[in-house]
Amino acid sequence: MTKPLLEVKNLCVDYDIRNEHALPWKSPQTLQAVKEVSFTLGAGETLGIVGESGSGKSTLARAIVQLEKATGSILWGGDTELIGLSRQQMLPFRSQIQFVFQDPFASLNPRLTVGQIIEEPLTVHQPQLSRTQRRERVRSMMHRVSLLPNQINRYPHEFSGGQCQRIGIARALIVEPRLLICDEPVSALDVSIQAQIINLLNSLQKEMGLAMLFIAHDLSVVKHISDRVMVMYLGKVMEMADCSVLYKQPSHPYTQALISAVPLPDPQQERSKKRILLLGDMPSPLSPPSGCVFRTRCQYATTECATRTPQLQSTGNSSEHSVSCHFPAVSLS
Repeated sequence: MTKPLLEVKNLCVDYDIRNEHALPWKSPQTLQAVKEVSFTLGAGETLGIVGESGSGKSTLARAIVQLEKATGSILWGGDTELIGLSRQQMLPFRSQIQFVFQDPFASLNPRLTVGQIIEEPLTVHQPQLSRTQRRERVRSMMHRVSLLPNQINRYPHEFSGGQCQRIGIARALIVEPRLLICDEPVSALDVSIQAQIINLLNSLQKEMGLAMLFIAHDLSVVKHISDRVMVMYLGKVMEMADCSVLYKQPSHPYTQALISAVPLPDPQQERSKKRILLLGDMPSPLSPPSGCVFRTRCQYATTECATRTPQLQSTGNSSEHSVSCHFPAVSLS
């Protein structure tokens, strides 16, 4: 059996929060940003991670590359534990795991040209290359992301948001990583540009055999690029399933609400579809609800939901379909 490229087990990320007006001898509050998240990712596979702002998606991604202190286990390649590695020990893995960030303008150094931005990872991770070799690699990568060669000496402010995101993708892929983490890479772009970037990522993934973690809050975006989807809420996994299964048979009330918010292209279907409105706002992660963290916004919540925490477990429909709910629904009927 082939080992997964990435295996995450019981990953937790906690922060100590101290009130500025609190007495100095008072213990800080603990904010649990990510709570016991587990999943595997195979080579060439895309896992979509969705949820509202504050659900822990970006924190989870940053913890995987050890930009956030975490507990649990992160196995890379089936045999290398990343948690506990020093900054120097993590350096060889940083070329294998690359990031594409949400804001295409803020993620680029305004003082460097496009060529210098894309070339920078090569100078860090592949110092044996000559300047000529690095420039050839940069021009080749620019061509692959549909940037013109004569743009190599321009600065980020001379480009549109979509072009800047292409530059960020080129910078991430120039070192030929095995895993690309995309942290809401299209949320700041127009809808037409979003489709172009999604299509570009799809083609580059097939061409390079990339595995991807694709983070978004929009299920309609995730649907077109993911093999599997993981739904998060307040730091916990609510549901995980193959993309086709999740959209046809969402079992968790939160997933059902997210899918009901996805607009349909047919106006008649859009008017007649069932909409599920969530109650209230997401609770503070400093004082999460007892039992099921989603119960305060769930229309099906009972007293059992307040006293017993549901565990992520397989549904009767498929062993690949897991849900964290006491009363999982069969379909969105």
